Amino acid sequence: MPGNVSQSNRGALGSGRPDQSTNAVLTIPNLVTLLRLLLLPVSLYFALDRRDFITATIVLAFISVTDFLDGYLARRLGQVSELGKIIDPSADRVVILAVGITALVEGWIPLWLGVVMLVREALISAISAYLYKAKSHRLNVIWAGKAGTLLLLFALPAILLGEQTHPDLRVLHGIGIALALAGTLVLYWAAAIYVRRDLIPALSGK
Repeated sequence: MPGNVSQSNRGALGSGRPDQSTNAVLTIPNLVTLLRLLLLPVSLYFALDRRDFITATIVLAFISVTDFLDGYLARRLGQVSELGKIIDPSADRVVILAVGITALVEGWIPLWLGVVMLVREALISAISAYLYKAKSHRLNVIWAGKAGTLLLLFALPAILLGEQTHPDLRVLHGIGIALALAGTLVLYWAAAIYVRRDLIPALSGK
């Protein structure tokens, strides 16, 4: 999906040439990423307070689409920014953590799956923070990381919609759990690559 790669990794995953990035802040892709974060509490409100899982799923699905829309716009409009490279993957992490914790607390996903998902996100957050603080090194996203995130962003709306009492929709819950498990496994694979590629050299002083 070359046209749908996020701001954070288009240079590494696209044509092989590094994209020219700017220090601009108020770009259209960055505003789309901000919209993703602003809509997150809206989705959780409909799911938790109103128990309107259909509306919550629609909002969450739109949030998932913006993960690809901001990258597409950045590439199309030539608005790749240093800020976008940071906030785009960070926004993904916030969405996954917020919805994952909510699903775990509400019992929408098995305990073991929720713990495995959250441990991975905590691990990557810790690695990213250490590399940036100690080495001024930003963790560049790879295809495995985006693929795993894609699977989770498909899984979470399916799990949410599967909470509807309608029997025809309950099957989506199982599909969502399967996608979440697949996405989590791929994300652990990506984490192993980050450790080998970025963390170990940093710790060894290379």
